[in-house]
Amino acid sequence: MQSSHTDAIRHDIVAVCQRLYQCGFIAGTEGNVSVRGEPGRVWITPSGHHKGLIHTEDLLLIDDAGQVCFGHGKPSSEMPMHLSLYRCRPDIRAIVHAHPPIATALTVAGYGLQMPLLPEAVVVLGEVPTVPYQLPTTWEFAQAVAAAMPQAEAALLENHGCVTVGDSLQAAFNVMETVERAAQVFYLAKTLGHVQALPSAAVDALRRLRQH
Repeated sequence: MQSSHTDAIRHDIVAVCQRLYQCGFIAGTEGNVSVRGEPGRVWITPSGHHKGLIHTEDLLLIDDAGQVCFGHGKPSSEMPMHLSLYRCRPDIRAIVHAHPPIATALTVAGYGLQMPLLPEAVVVLGEVPTVPYQLPTTWEFAQAVAAAMPQAEAALLENHGCVTVGDSLQAAFNVMETVERAAQVFYLAKTLGHVQALPSAAVDALRRLRQH
Protein backbone atom coordinates (compact mmCIF):
# COMPACT_ATOMS: atom_id res chain seq x y z
CA MET A 1 0.00 0.00 0.00
CA GLN A 2 2.90 2.33 -0.73
CA SER A 3 2.70 5.02 -3.40
CA SER A 4 3.50 8.71 -3.45
CA HIS A 5 -0.21 9.55 -3.81
CA THR A 6 -1.22 7.29 -0.93
CA ASP A 7 1.57 8.62 1.27
CA ALA A 8 0.50 12.20 0.54
CA ILE A 9 -3.12 11.47 1.50
CA ARG A 10 -2.12 9.82 4.76
CA HIS A 11 0.29 12.60 5.72
CA ASP A 12 -2.36 15.22 4.91
CA ILE A 13 -4.92 13.48 7.15
CA VAL A 14 -2.46 13.37 10.05
CA ALA A 15 -1.57 17.05 9.54
CA VAL A 16 -5.23 18.11 9.53
CA CYS A 17 -5.98 16.04 12.64
CA GLN A 18 -3.12 17.79 14.42
CA ARG A 19 -4.37 21.21 13.31
CA LEU A 20 -7.91 20.42 14.47
CA TYR A 21 -6.50 19.57 17.90
CA GLN A 22 -4.24 22.61 18.00
CA CYS A 23 -7.18 24.87 17.10
CA GLY A 24 -9.24 23.38 19.92
CA PHE A 25 -11.81 21.97 17.49
CA ILE A 26 -11.42 18.48 18.99
CA ALA A 27 -10.30 17.03 22.32
CA GLY A 28 -9.34 13.53 23.37
CA THR A 29 -10.61 10.99 20.86
CA GLU A 30 -13.15 13.35 19.28
CA GLY A 31 -13.43 14.04 15.57
CA ASN A 32 -12.85 12.11 12.39
CA VAL A 33 -11.39 12.79 8.97
CA SER A 34 -11.55 10.96 5.66
CA VAL A 35 -10.32 11.31 2.08
CA ARG A 36 -11.32 9.49 -1.08
CA GLY A 37 -8.44 7.43 -2.39
CA GLU A 38 -8.62 5.24 -5.46
CA PRO A 39 -12.13 4.52 -6.81
CA GLY A 40 -14.28 2.77 -4.22
CA ARG A 41 -11.78 3.34 -1.42
CA VAL A 42 -11.65 5.83 1.45
CA TRP A 43 -8.88 6.61 3.92
CA ILE A 44 -10.37 7.28 7.35
CA THR A 45 -9.22 7.87 10.91
CA PRO A 46 -9.62 4.98 13.38
CA SER A 47 -12.00 4.79 16.30
CA GLY A 48 -10.72 5.51 19.79
CA HIS A 49 -7.51 7.31 18.83
CA HIS A 50 -6.43 10.75 20.02
CA LYS A 51 -6.38 12.62 16.70
CA GLY A 52 -3.75 15.08 17.89
CA LEU A 53 -1.36 12.17 18.41
CA ILE A 54 -2.31 10.04 15.41
CA HIS A 55 0.26 8.58 12.98
CA THR A 56 0.00 7.60 9.35
CA GLU A 57 0.18 3.90 10.23
CA ASP A 58 -2.96 4.29 12.36
CA LEU A 59 -5.14 5.22 9.36
CA LEU A 60 -7.44 2.70 7.71
CA LEU A 61 -8.44 2.13 4.11
CA ILE A 62 -12.06 1.04 3.73
CA ASP A 63 -14.27 0.14 0.79
CA ASP A 64 -17.73 1.46 -0.09
CA ALA A 65 -19.32 -1.04 2.30
CA GLY A 66 -17.11 0.02 5.22
CA GLN A 67 -14.93 -3.07 5.20
CA VAL A 68 -11.29 -2.56 6.14
CA CYS A 69 -8.98 -3.17 3.18
CA PHE A 70 -5.77 -2.01 4.82
CA GLY A 71 -4.72 -1.26 8.38
CA HIS A 72 -5.56 -2.54 11.83
CA GLY A 73 -8.36 -1.60 14.20
CA LYS A 74 -11.85 -0.22 13.68
CA PRO A 75 -12.77 2.71 11.43
CA SER A 76 -14.24 5.81 13.03
CA SER A 77 -17.64 5.22 14.60
CA GLU A 78 -18.90 8.01 12.33
CA MET A 79 -18.00 5.98 9.25
CA PRO A 80 -21.70 5.80 8.19
CA MET A 81 -21.82 9.60 7.92
CA HIS A 82 -18.69 9.69 5.78
CA LEU A 83 -19.88 6.93 3.47
CA SER A 84 -23.37 8.43 3.15
CA LEU A 85 -21.94 11.78 2.11
CA TYR A 86 -19.58 10.22 -0.43
CA ARG A 87 -22.42 8.16 -1.92
CA CYS A 88 -24.66 11.20 -2.32
CA ARG A 89 -21.99 13.67 -3.45
CA PRO A 90 -19.50 12.49 -6.08
CA ASP A 91 -17.91 15.95 -5.93
CA ILE A 92 -16.75 15.44 -2.34
CA ARG A 93 -13.13 14.35 -1.98
CA ALA A 94 -12.66 14.90 1.77
CA ILE A 95 -14.73 15.18 4.96
CA VAL A 96 -13.92 16.69 8.36
CA HIS A 97 -16.06 16.23 11.46
CA ALA A 98 -15.14 18.16 14.60
CA HIS A 99 -16.61 19.85 17.65
CA PRO A 100 -15.59 23.52 17.32
CA PRO A 101 -16.74 24.93 20.66
CA ILE A 102 -18.58 28.11 19.66
CA ALA A 103 -20.32 26.56 16.65
CA THR A 104 -21.33 23.59 18.79
CA ALA A 105 -22.52 25.87 21.58
CA LEU A 106 -24.77 27.74 19.14
CA THR A 107 -26.68 24.55 18.41
CA VAL A 108 -26.95 23.75 22.13
CA ALA A 109 -28.45 27.21 22.65
CA GLY A 110 -30.84 26.78 19.73
CA TYR A 111 -29.06 29.04 17.23
CA GLY A 112 -27.73 28.34 13.76
CA LEU A 113 -25.70 30.15 11.11
CA GLN A 114 -28.53 31.16 8.81
CA MET A 115 -27.91 34.90 9.25
CA PRO A 116 -25.33 36.25 6.76
CA LEU A 117 -22.84 38.22 8.84
CA LEU A 118 -19.44 38.10 7.10
CA PRO A 119 -18.66 38.46 3.38
CA GLU A 120 -16.06 35.70 3.65
CA ALA A 121 -18.54 33.33 5.26
CA VAL A 122 -21.18 33.95 2.58
CA VAL A 123 -18.65 33.22 -0.18
CA VAL A 124 -16.93 30.25 1.47
CA LEU A 125 -19.89 28.63 3.23
CA GLY A 126 -23.06 29.46 1.37
CA GLU A 127 -26.02 27.97 3.22
CA VAL A 128 -25.22 26.14 6.47
CA PRO A 129 -28.09 23.85 7.51
CA THR A 130 -28.53 22.57 11.06
CA VAL A 131 -29.24 18.84 11.31
CA PRO A 132 -31.59 18.03 14.22
CA TYR A 133 -30.10 15.78 16.85
CA GLN A 134 -30.17 12.04 16.30
CA LEU A 135 -28.09 9.33 17.90
CA PRO A 136 -24.59 9.70 16.36
CA THR A 137 -22.85 6.83 14.55
CA THR A 138 -26.14 5.39 13.22
CA TRP A 139 -27.08 5.05 9.57
CA GLU A 140 -30.27 7.00 10.28
CA PHE A 141 -28.19 9.93 11.49
CA ALA A 142 -25.80 9.55 8.56
CA GLN A 143 -28.63 9.66 6.04
CA ALA A 144 -30.12 12.74 7.70
CA VAL A 145 -26.79 14.55 7.37
CA ALA A 146 -26.44 13.60 3.71
CA ALA A 147 -30.04 14.65 3.01
CA ALA A 148 -29.35 18.06 4.57
CA MET A 149 -26.23 18.65 2.43
CA PRO A 150 -27.15 18.13 -1.24
CA GLN A 151 -25.00 21.16 -2.08
CA ALA A 152 -23.83 22.56 1.27
CA GLU A 153 -20.16 22.66 2.21
CA ALA A 154 -20.93 22.58 5.94
CA ALA A 155 -23.66 21.56 8.35
CA LEU A 156 -24.07 22.14 12.04
CA LEU A 157 -25.02 18.99 13.93
CA GLU A 158 -27.32 19.82 16.80
CA ASN A 159 -25.49 19.22 20.12
CA HIS A 160 -22.81 17.38 18.16
CA GLY A 161 -20.51 19.75 16.34
CA CYS A 162 -20.02 20.34 12.65
CA VAL A 163 -19.21 18.43 9.47
CA THR A 164 -17.54 20.02 6.46
CA VAL A 165 -16.74 18.73 2.99
CA GLY A 166 -14.57 19.81 0.10
CA ASP A 167 -12.89 18.91 -3.14
CA SER A 168 -9.69 18.57 -1.10
CA LEU A 169 -8.84 18.02 2.54
CA GLN A 170 -7.45 21.54 2.80
CA ALA A 171 -10.73 22.93 1.45
CA ALA A 172 -12.77 20.97 4.00
CA PHE A 173 -10.52 22.21 6.81
CA ASN A 174 -10.80 25.80 5.56
CA VAL A 175 -14.59 25.53 5.72
CA MET A 176 -14.40 24.23 9.29
CA GLU A 177 -12.30 27.25 10.32
CA THR A 178 -14.72 29.62 8.59
CA VAL A 179 -17.69 28.03 10.37
CA GLU A 180 -16.07 28.58 13.76
CA ARG A 181 -15.10 32.15 12.89
CA ALA A 182 -18.67 32.95 11.82
CA ALA A 183 -19.96 31.37 15.03
CA GLN A 184 -17.50 33.42 17.12
CA VAL A 185 -18.62 36.66 15.49
CA PHE A 186 -22.29 35.79 15.99
CA TYR A 187 -21.65 34.96 19.64
CA LEU A 188 -19.72 38.15 20.30
CA ALA A 189 -22.29 40.31 18.52
CA LYS A 190 -25.07 38.63 20.50
CA THR A 191 -23.13 39.27 23.70
CA LEU A 192 -22.72 42.92 22.78
CA GLY A 193 -26.46 43.13 22.30
CA HIS A 194 -27.07 43.45 18.58
CA VAL A 195 -26.55 41.20 15.56
CA GLN A 196 -26.63 43.08 12.26
CA ALA A 197 -26.88 40.98 9.14
CA LEU A 198 -25.42 42.01 5.80
CA PRO A 199 -27.87 43.87 3.55
CA SER A 200 -29.76 41.60 1.16
CA ALA A 201 -28.27 43.32 -1.91
CA ALA A 202 -24.76 42.67 -0.57
CA VAL A 203 -25.63 39.02 0.09
CA ASP A 204 -26.98 38.60 -3.46
CA ALA A 205 -23.78 40.06 -4.89
CA LEU A 206 -21.64 37.78 -2.73
CA ARG A 207 -23.66 34.73 -3.76
CA ARG A 208 -23.09 35.62 -7.42
CA LEU A 209 -19.41 35.86 -6.65
CA ARG A 210 -19.55 32.42 -5.03
CA GLN A 211 -20.98 30.91 -8.21
CA HIS A 212 -17.98 31.93 -10.32
